[in-house]
Amino acid sequence: MKNKLTANLGLKIISLFFSFMLWLVVNNMNDPTIDRSFSNIPVKLLNTELITDSGQVYEVLDDTAVIDRVTIWAPRSVFSSLTASNIIATADVSELSSLDTISIKLTTNLSSGDIEKIKASNDTVKLHIENKKTKTLALGVTTSGMTESGYMIGEISTDQNLVRISGPESVISKVSRAVVDVPVTGFTSDISDNAEIRLYDADDNLIQDSRIVQNIKTVGIRVTIYKTTEVPIIFNYVGKPADGYEVNGDAKGSISSVKLAGKESILKNVTAIEIPAEEIDISDQREDYMVTINLEDYLPAGTFLADTSDKNVEVTIKIDPQITKELVISGDRVEVTGIPDGYRATISELDSSITIQVKGLSEDVAGLRASEIRGTVDVTKWMESEGMTEPIAGYYQVEVDFGLPGSAVVEDPLIVTMHLSKVEE
Repeated sequence: MKNKLTANLGLKIISLFFSFMLWLVVNNMNDPTIDRSFSNIPVKLLNTELITDSGQVYEVLDDTAVIDRVTIWAPRSVFSSLTASNIIATADVSELSSLDTISIKLTTNLSSGDIEKIKASNDTVKLHIENKKTKTLALGVTTSGMTESGYMIGEISTDQNLVRISGPESVISKVSRAVVDVPVTGFTSDISDNAEIRLYDADDNLIQDSRIVQNIKTVGIRVTIYKTTEVPIIFNYVGKPADGYEVNGDAKGSISSVKLAGKESILKNVTAIEIPAEEIDISDQREDYMVTINLEDYLPAGTFLADTSDKNVEVTIKIDPQITKELVISGDRVEVTGIPDGYRATISELDSSITIQVKGLSEDVAGLRASEIRGTVDVTKWMESEGMTEPIAGYYQVEVDFGLPGSAVVEDPLIVTMHLSKVEE
């Protein structure tokens, strides 16, 4: 029996070898080894906490965390179940080189016994590593656009007033300010919204970097919109200048009107800002009187100045010396007017010539001529001043009105006797 098993042993071994080779050839003909490429394979970084836990941050350079092309050699049958998602590419930070590069390791999550070879178009991940920096910034608010005409922006507030940012020191060091911008174009009422926080450098260039981490990216904002209106300023005063002096014109301010702001329901009842007379006392003044008035002290409740530069107003009251001029007027230039129907009025005790002393500001008195002046006694006006509704016949002492211009007055008024009598039918 043993002889039968060992007889022709060499031929049997050769026969077995050729049988295996024949099987291998047949098998390769049915399932040959081929190669196939897959694009854009992501690389997973492992143990990145070794960087971040040491107070540093990293950035992948040149998109090296994505492999452009991975080529796999394997029997054709393998590729029926192999897709790009089965390819696992990793780079372990614990193997970081002195050049801040990490070798990429490739495998698949399928049985790799039939995979003959895997090759990547790039085999390292390049990192840029630097210190991490954190900065806290005060949150500023700006507005853009214009409200509707007749409205203005009032108070602006935010839910939070600080934002904390962190990231690479080289990036965070450039951030100078954090701002939210609120568009106000066309608004006539209060605004309540959420706004995106934007970061700027010292030259007001917008900084947008995905490596910056913010504790908040948006913030709630509230903007108050006020109605505005232009109102006049009325300057009252008390007192009289010293003897021989007179006020020349009205009190004048450095501005005569001002724009107020407030809620529409309040502003609709405001027609003027009135300065109380006791604030401007010209008693015994011999020269122009000037005073500074703070308008904010006299604003109606619920209103404020639309422009704070209008706060202080310089008020001037011009005070000039009086002059006196003597005029001799012909008696026939005094007449009676406004006589009620059915009555007659005559003046007695009137000289043929009348001398009057006129005083006032030079601009009103210096040019007066006696030949241009007439005196009148207006019965109707006199009755009104006396409270008479019906004429009553009799003798009355009345003042002659010479119709003098501006500040000019008769120093000693001319009093005459008027006889008012009923016309006999």
